[in-house]
Amino acid sequence: MANIFSKGRAESRIFRDERALMPEFLPDVLPHRDREIRELADALAGTAEGRGAENLLLTGPPGTGKTSVSRYVLRELEEYSQRVVTTYINCWELGTRHGILAKLANAMGEATPRRGIASDEIFDSFAEALAKSGKSIVVVLDEVDRLFAAKHEEWRILYDLSRGNELLGARIGLISITNNEEITAGMDARVKSSLAQRQVKFAQYSPVQLKDILRERAKVAFLPEALDAEVVPVCAAIGAKHGGDARLALNALWRAGKLAERENARMVSVEHVKRVKLDVEEQKPTREELEPRLEGLQKEIYEAVKKAGERGHGGITSGGLYKLFDEHERVVEEHVNRLVKLGVLEAKMVERKEESGGMRGKTRIISVRRASTKADRS
Repeated sequence: MANIFSKGRAESRIFRDERALMPEFLPDVLPHRDREIRELADALAGTAEGRGAENLLLTGPPGTGKTSVSRYVLRELEEYSQRVVTTYINCWELGTRHGILAKLANAMGEATPRRGIASDEIFDSFAEALAKSGKSIVVVLDEVDRLFAAKHEEWRILYDLSRGNELLGARIGLISITNNEEITAGMDARVKSSLAQRQVKFAQYSPVQLKDILRERAKVAFLPEALDAEVVPVCAAIGAKHGGDARLALNALWRAGKLAERENARMVSVEHVKRVKLDVEEQKPTREELEPRLEGLQKEIYEAVKKAGERGHGGITSGGLYKLFDEHERVVEEHVNRLVKLGVLEAKMVERKEESGGMRGKTRIISVRRASTKADRS
């Protein structure tokens, strides 16, 4: 009997290398990000001589090239100099101080056991290895806001890196990435200075820019004449509709190509794109998908708002929410704003009434966002 994976696997008439449409693919060219690449290169230039770097905070909407630009610059830096070590960490995947320190120690050739060793010991091991190497290290912390949402003050890793710079003569460069431009609001001044000496803002891509990005990737991903001329503009429009999100546009192009391949079509058509459009848009996380991923203070805030809604109040005022937590109001407000941006909570301004019936200014009512439906995303 033939193997099930060999059945019907004729050579594709659509794809040359579909990996070029994947989020982790790092192309040789990043259209419309020359300024951002130059800013990162300038900030990290000292590390090529074993010196320090200027800490950067990259902000902007999802799918605007923050991760790709960072990884691109790290690749160029390592190719250029033998005096620098680079490491990329996604804080959703590795979101603890202990885990991050262990990865940094490993990057410097220091093996660390998974258990039975304190974080401070790992830091000392990392710092000693870095000092002996005579090299610099550049650390990228993607989705860094995950550290501030955790219950156990995982953001202290920023202090560690700052202290490492003091001990080692500024040989640690830090690039932090977030979708939240207001992440530093309400932060302790020392944390803020550890996180970023300079902020680099990534604007959302325009429809024209998205088309350029898709065309570059399509050259690598698809065989000649495998795309209808209108497919790229339609996929770019999907990304443009969702805040200039290049990842979403690339995903639409890939899914349309896979559908055409399954149907043994001669080329990818606009009809293929239309048929995958809803699935692509539904890939964006909904409240129901994000809720289980919440941790720490963000989870506590969400649960408090949810309980207020279940009591029939429809939500809770911002002032009422602040009173439930020991943290500074601005810290709670920052997490609320993050949850609103994620689509987990909703916030609206309403008039406050005096008992006498008169108006007393405005307040913000925070509530759990209603469940997503297909109609919401069509």
